[in-house]
Amino acid sequence: MANSIIARDEAFGIVPILQTGEVCQFLLIQHHAGHWGFPKGHADPGESALQAACREFLEETGISDYILIEGVSFSEQYPFTRSGKKFEKTVVYFPAWVQSATVHCQEKEIQAYVWAEYEQAIAQLSFDGAKQVLRDVQKYLQSRE
Repeated sequence: MANSIIARDEAFGIVPILQTGEVCQFLLIQHHAGHWGFPKGHADPGESALQAACREFLEETGISDYILIEGVSFSEQYPFTRSGKKFEKTVVYFPAWVQSATVHCQEKEIQAYVWAEYEQAIAQLSFDGAKQVLRDVQKYLQSRE
């Protein structure tokens, strides 16, 4: 019966947005497992969700020059299994305007990255939850215009 208990897992990330003229590009990273998504990770003890997202973003991409879009976040939820244990994962993302396209990937976690316009980014993202986060971010950005 113990294996049927679903543990909760939380992670926090940034949806990096680079605006060049009228065009927005989104930074996607490819994890060593092969899937494409946004930079994210777990909180260290005592960190807030936002602090964890910012620290993980800096660690994974080397990007420190960005401006968070305040007062808004987007999330995805999905189940996964690790070592026979079931988890329900929630990832909260904070969108941010990035000031430079320069990326320095954390080699132990990231194998590749790409800056992609919306349609390419939707096609490149591996999982439906991440695609929905990007749709929601895009809708939010369009509503601000």
